[in-house]
Amino acid sequence: MTMLSDAATAPVPYYSQGLRARFNIDRVRLEQADVDARLNGGKCADIEYEVDEAKYRARSTARVKAGGLPTSVPDGWPTKLSGPLVWTSNSFPSEDEYVYHLTPSDKTEILAALAFFKSHNLDSQKVTKYLFPLPDLGPILSGICNDIYLGKGFHIVRGLDPDDYPLADLTAIYLGLSSYVGSRRGRQDQRGSMLIHVMQRGDQSAESTLHDSIYSSDKPFHTDTVTDTLCLFTQELASSGGRSTFASAWTVYNELAATRPDLIHTLASPDWPFDTYGRDPPFYRRALMYFHDHRLITSFSRRLLVGHAPFTPRSKAIPGLTEAQAEALDAVHFIAKKHEIKPRMERGDIRFVNNLGLLHRREAFENVQGSKPRHLVRIWLNNDEGMCWNLPRPLRLAWARVFDDDFEDEGSDKRGRYWDYAPLRHPVTGRVLNTGGSCD
Repeated sequence: MTMLSDAATAPVPYYSQGLRARFNIDRVRLEQADVDARLNGGKCADIEYEVDEAKYRARSTARVKAGGLPTSVPDGWPTKLSGPLVWTSNSFPSEDEYVYHLTPSDKTEILAALAFFKSHNLDSQKVTKYLFPLPDLGPILSGICNDIYLGKGFHIVRGLDPDDYPLADLTAIYLGLSSYVGSRRGRQDQRGSMLIHVMQRGDQSAESTLHDSIYSSDKPFHTDTVTDTLCLFTQELASSGGRSTFASAWTVYNELAATRPDLIHTLASPDWPFDTYGRDPPFYRRALMYFHDHRLITSFSRRLLVGHAPFTPRSKAIPGLTEAQAEALDAVHFIAKKHEIKPRMERGDIRFVNNLGLLHRREAFENVQGSKPRHLVRIWLNNDEGMCWNLPRPLRLAWARVFDDDFEDEGSDKRGRYWDYAPLRHPVTGRVLNTGGSCD
């Protein structure tokens, strides 16, 4: 009988050897062991990926009725945030406040920049703003960068036609334009996918039929967990629905501070269990909300906290959420939904979203058979030129895993970098493989 070695059966490390040493992760894990064992024995809240408003209202009523909840925000946290990141659905009466329309002159300049980049005979992913010079459009894009990190937190560049360019050129163009907002691009899964194609799988297998039913309902509010700017290039629109909506986490905070400050305590507690889906460690703990360097930072994926059954069910034998955590997670969703903005989408749009200060979700959509399916290309951007907000230690670790691991990885746990300009399809079924999770 042939026996598999321990190395062959061991879980894939979630953190590289370099990161474990750099952030002293093994010591931290030992210190948390007693807490994890205690919480594993507690009763978990009944909460799923799909938001159940009736359960949320009942849970909230019961917890308030029980009493004993904190009546003020955590020490050192503001009672109210102010600034351009505090906005509601009525704050932008015209889309011209957040959409930049490319002019004919801009498009001519983009073609010149593309020609300059191609003269270097490099692959499209090698593009940088220095290899994609935009003398007039560049300062405008730098202003959009300021708006992302210092202003209202989102902006749309509109006017590209995906049909005007070969795929490699189109990829170089949207990566070149986005490099003016963030020059570093991160791995978005354990494989090392640098571009995630957000779309239906597209074959007729039972697995794909199940997977594609994800899109028949609205998604909950979340962030993409490990990026300071989320960039989405709109290659194709759905036949109906499918808008991406935004909400200010700062506005959500202000409402919680005024009505339920106890939930801010819960969101700021460093004991939320994030599933790593079979890797080592099987989960890690951190807060969802931080007040760091005079800024509110919100970072979470609902999928990593509660799973998304039956597609990616939560791993067994790891802690679930408490009743307080379940209420807080749903409260963020419902408050965000009350204040969300729903920008129009057009083919060729490049959307930039401050992933530290804003929440986003996707509305339900339908693709009509025979038409091109909804298709967004997702990029995780990091601005390392002084614009990215200062991060607390748990997020510095997460960012290092996604953006720095070229310098940290050694040995068998090293991840690659894969630039799939087009969706990666199964050779037999044609199923799209690199559709990605909400975050990794």
